[in-house]
Amino acid sequence: MAEIKKTKGQEAVSPNTESDNPLMIWSLRSKPDHWRTAIYGLQWFVFAVAHIAVIPVILGPYLGLDQAGTAAFAQRMFFFIGLGSLLQVLFGHRLPIIEGPAAPWWAIAVSLSGIAAATGRPLDLLRTDLVGMTLVSGIFIAALGLSGVVGRIMKLFTPPIIGSVLILLCLQLSGSFVSGIVGRQVEGQPFNYAPLVISIVVIAVVVSVAIKAPPLLRSMNVLVGLVVGWALYALIIRQPSAPVEVEAIIEAPRLFAWGAPTFNSGIVLTGVIVSIIITANVLASVTAMSKATGDKIEISKYNRASIFNGVGNLLAGIGASLGTVSFAASTGLVKLSGVASRRPFIAFCLLMVVVGFFPRVGAVMATIPEPVGYAVILAAFTQIFIVGLQEIKKMYLDQRDSFVLGLAILIGAGVLSLPDAALAGLPEPAQYIFGNALIVGTVICILLEHVLLPRREIESTRQEDGR
Repeated sequence: MAEIKKTKGQEAVSPNTESDNPLMIWSLRSKPDHWRTAIYGLQWFVFAVAHIAVIPVILGPYLGLDQAGTAAFAQRMFFFIGLGSLLQVLFGHRLPIIEGPAAPWWAIAVSLSGIAAATGRPLDLLRTDLVGMTLVSGIFIAALGLSGVVGRIMKLFTPPIIGSVLILLCLQLSGSFVSGIVGRQVEGQPFNYAPLVISIVVIAVVVSVAIKAPPLLRSMNVLVGLVVGWALYALIIRQPSAPVEVEAIIEAPRLFAWGAPTFNSGIVLTGVIVSIIITANVLASVTAMSKATGDKIEISKYNRASIFNGVGNLLAGIGASLGTVSFAASTGLVKLSGVASRRPFIAFCLLMVVVGFFPRVGAVMATIPEPVGYAVILAAFTQIFIVGLQEIKKMYLDQRDSFVLGLAILIGAGVLSLPDAALAGLPEPAQYIFGNALIVGTVICILLEHVLLPRREIESTRQEDGR
């Protein structure tokens, strides 16, 4: 009879569990019974909802979507996140990692919305531009995997580049977060403090749960904050969003719901540059999950991950959804729960796909109050910001590093404060590139790190000087 292995604070519940990592109750290849599969799959679902529910609400106004459009957007996101995650776990990296909405993609959407407003570009045209960008980016990411060059991309993203990218990503979105937390103030009317107070309470709840709650509940801190904030909003504001009228109970997600794709050269080039950042994120997530589960780290796994992330983004473009990336946060849930088995994760993916056929779910998501959504996302982004700082701690932080990091972040952040008319004299494609803080800062950092001030030259100079 097989021996049941015990670990600190955990007990294996099946003698058939042959874990690659002794801290895992259920390994990648283990097969929990149907009941546990359902429970663990539901846990994945709750975790995913906590991280994606508010994104359509936040992006809807920037994309010119009304409440019904936001509800349909949310419905499609559920479907394509489930489908992309399923393709990855079955054919890609084969790890339990959610293919969720990528922060760089929606940062780009927010930035492009502002530039479109400044240039007079209609938002309905911007939406089809984003579809075209996502299609091209998906093909590009898949091509990187097929070509086998993804390992070189990992070498490209050194600590200063990762750190500056993450910090600039947070800075680029922070203005939107704070504006959303304050709420929609009516000109000429007294300042409405209620949205701000509710948002502060939500942030306090998210922080408290993340720090003081039991380990597994900590991973759900965003969901807890969302529920508390939603309830407070209903009690204090007492102006709930009007429910979205849904005619069909079951309806397949519409393909090309925003219209046929259009291809703006500046937006497409922006997408290709961001695709490299997305690919690096995918590879980092695969590495982290492989280490957590004890699975082998192989180049072929990285290539497959890139290929199917590209396929997922291509499908998201077809479905007028948001481009995806492998969620690094998935590793945290696996570590906390001790469940790495593919079977519950596959059940979660199928549940997401099924939910994508029910418009009512998207309609409920569309009624999340904006200040609450912005508050939970702001609290969540503090984790991204601190990861950026942790990357910077890996640097020497000498004079050379001060130029690489300082110039990239200061110039990138400076782009955020440029008036709308500052880039008006440039061709429209160039406005989309040079008006984006994330793109400008990333390109500057890569050039300084690898071309203008490469580390090897600085180190050889030190050795020659006897330092």
